[in-house]
Amino acid sequence: MANKAIKGGINFNGKHLRKGDPLPTYNGKLRVYNMRYCPSAQRTILALIAKDIDFEVVNVHLLDKPEWLTRKSAFGKVPSIEIKEDVCIYESLVTVEYLDEVYDQRPLISKDPVTKAYDKIIVEAIGPLQTVFFKFVKAPETITDDNIIAYNNALRYIQDQLKSRGTQFFGGNEPGYADYMIWPWLERLYAVQDTYEAAKFDGAEYKLLNEYVENMLNDPAVKIYLVPKDVLMKVYEGYRTGKVPDYDLLMQ
Repeated sequence: MANKAIKGGINFNGKHLRKGDPLPTYNGKLRVYNMRYCPSAQRTILALIAKDIDFEVVNVHLLDKPEWLTRKSAFGKVPSIEIKEDVCIYESLVTVEYLDEVYDQRPLISKDPVTKAYDKIIVEAIGPLQTVFFKFVKAPETITDDNIIAYNNALRYIQDQLKSRGTQFFGGNEPGYADYMIWPWLERLYAVQDTYEAAKFDGAEYKLLNEYVENMLNDPAVKIYLVPKDVLMKVYEGYRTGKVPDYDLLMQ
């Protein structure tokens, strides 16, 4: 059974609004314009949950965008956070940095300049993971040997950086900025390993990385927003076959 993913009254699994659907009235609460399966938007959601910030979610259908979306996000993308009516901040890393600066509970970004810089480098390092993931989902036949080499180099880099920290997470004893910013892609790649052999990062070579993934799966913020593997695969099947995915599979 799918996790209802409701935290303190926050429903993450509401209907994805489409063209013609009205914009919900703004009630003054911090609002996230989201797509339930979007890894970039997940970054913002994880930061909000981890920092225990009260918010509401408006899911939007990115393949049939409502007319009002560009009013809330100039580029027509998610995530976007609405902090006052029509005052919106968008782009995932920008939203998380804003939230961490404005809400001081449980800081995610290190105050140490060197650690902060390396955390941002780790986030930049996942580019090959993003490339391979999106190719797996939409056109696996386009994956090249160079893509896989870059993918494995990125995995090794992440694992080596974790080893050098000597901590359970990049953030120390609990996940921090780098952990939550790279997690959405690791979560998805971990889920598709059984389907795509080239995506696997199991075995002795990636022992520490697999331990890290298991630790992240047990993090409260990750657990409450986790999408069941079978649901993810149904959504991805829609992309792969050229059909419009059913984004509302988790609706209660």
